[in-house]
Amino acid sequence: MMRIFVFSAVLLLIANDRAAAQLAPSSNEPVDITGNTAEFQDNLAIWSGDVRVVQGEAILTAKRIEAEINDDGDFDKIRAFGTVRYSNGKEAITGETAVYDDASRTITMSENVILTQGKQVMSAGSVTYWVDTGRVKFTPETGRRIRGIFYTNSDDDSALP
Repeated sequence: MMRIFVFSAVLLLIANDRAAAQLAPSSNEPVDITGNTAEFQDNLAIWSGDVRVVQGEAILTAKRIEAEINDDGDFDKIRAFGTVRYSNGKEAITGETAVYDDASRTITMSENVILTQGKQVMSAGSVTYWVDTGRVKFTPETGRRIRGIFYTNSDDDSALP
C-alpha cells in the first residue's frame, strides 16, 4: 500500500520538520514511507515504484502515492494509485485507488474493492473505512450489488476429516 524505500522519509522530515498521519488508530508511531523514487515540491510529496507506508501494524502499499502536507508538516491527504492494499492486522482492503483523509480519519478505496477479515470476504465498487472505529461502508458499482461470503462455525466443522 503506501510505505517503501530508503531516504525519502528523511528528506520529508528535513523539508517539513515532521510528517504525521494516523493510519493506525491512536498511534504516535512514526510514518515510514519507502519507494523507488521520491519527489517533493511545495506541499506535495510523491513516491513512485513499490511504495510502502507503515505506521505500527498499519501498512499501505501502492505503485504511486501522493501526499498533501500542511504547513505544520502533517499529512492532510494521501492518495494511492495502482494495486493499493491497506492492512491493519485485522482487516485487509485492496483496490486500484485509495484516499486517506486525515480530517475525517477515513480511507476510501475504489475500483474492484475486496475486504477480508479472517475468512470473511466482501466485494464492492468502493469502501470507506474509518480508521479509529473500524466502521466500514460499502458502495456498489453502478448496476452491480455488494457481495459477501461468510463462514459459520459449522462451516469449520465440516472441513474436518
